[in-house]
Amino acid sequence: MNKKTLKGILFCALVTGLVHAQQNDREVTKRPHEAPDRGNWVARRVVSKEFMDKVGIQGDQAKKIKTDLDAIDKQSSKLNEEIAKAAAQQAEIAKKVLSEPGANVDEIMKIIERIGAFRTEQAKLATRRLVVIRDNLTAEQREKASAILDEEQKKMREERVRSGGVPPKKPEAAKAN
Repeated sequence: MNKKTLKGILFCALVTGLVHAQQNDREVTKRPHEAPDRGNWVARRVVSKEFMDKVGIQGDQAKKIKTDLDAIDKQSSKLNEEIAKAAAQQAEIAKKVLSEPGANVDEIMKIIERIGAFRTEQAKLATRRLVVIRDNLTAEQREKASAILDEEQKKMREERVRSGGVPPKKPEAAKAN
């Protein structure tokens, strides 16, 4: 294999790696309610009719929770769009940076920093979802909700183990967290 072919293969592999690293951003943009963070999982679960019935969330309380979470979801969708745009810019610039030895990397590094700032905002929104839930439930409802969510999460971990996924946490590790 000659040097030119080897460089081409290396270049393609690097660009593919960069693009693949941002692929999850595009998936989140297409389906914002499937983001893997716990705040979003809990929020989706809390607004389900079944969950609200079990916990006793009704009327104005339910409307307020839904309204507040919808507002956060709108912010999250906009943020996901910004991440997707930045990821696309990063991939375009990466082509040049990786194909030209000695090319300036300042522009791509700024984009990476911007994506990092967007990720920080995503984490804040996830926390805001949890705070909305906390602030809109009574102490009794929070206790019921926590028990239900803990049980559901335990079942999901057990299912992952049965299906060859991640093993559940050991009791000592779970207590330490």
